[in-house]
Amino acid sequence: METIHIQSFVTAPPVAVWRQLLGRPDVVLDALPVAAWPDQREERSPSRLVVDWPFGSGDGRTTVEIILAPVSGGTRVDLRHEGWESGPSAQDALAGHFAGWLQALAALGLLVESGKDPRASSASLAGRERYFASAEIPAGADAVFRALTDPQVLSRWSEGALEGTELGDTIEGRYARWRLAAPAGGAPGELVMILRHTPRGTHCAVAEYGVTDRSSSARWPKMLERLARFLR
Repeated sequence: METIHIQSFVTAPPVAVWRQLLGRPDVVLDALPVAAWPDQREERSPSRLVVDWPFGSGDGRTTVEIILAPVSGGTRVDLRHEGWESGPSAQDALAGHFAGWLQALAALGLLVESGKDPRASSASLAGRERYFASAEIPAGADAVFRALTDPQVLSRWSEGALEGTELGDTIEGRYARWRLAAPAGGAPGELVMILRHTPRGTHCAVAEYGVTDRSSSARWPKMLERLARFLR
């Protein structure tokens, strides 16, 4: 059996993190294949949530455990998603959930610390295809934010990856949203990036809303690789 294990840190007490974790599944679970926490769960507020997850491999069920522990300056969030069978047949589901949980914890941290909802800004975009990716950038969040949003710095490394986009809503060092150019005969999409401090630098969680083809799966990981090399 394989396990997804992710840790993150939120600069707020466990009770505040718990409130948003349980109270805003629409935000926290946006990148996952459920719209709300399943009814089959155990809660020990505000420190432990265990969920009988209705997706997985084998018999189709796995288990999610989230532990909130108070630490200096805030809360450590420890997520374990267990029960995944090994082998090729389970890898796509496991990889999709891994990306979804990375996005979920990034969105939870942003929501708790700033009140910002990082999902698609309109119902029409929310109903279209989406793509999620993430990477660890070996630099502080302020440096990453500047590299993404300062046109002079952006031009030095991006190779036109954000060309044709329009920068909109931002939170310095934490979050940025771009309007993407509309494809021929289509509607414009959105790109959202959430930046989270880690011991190794900055975790950058990427979400594209309004995906129209498979180019996202090549474009954004390559852009993050270039960003990491530039800031190394």
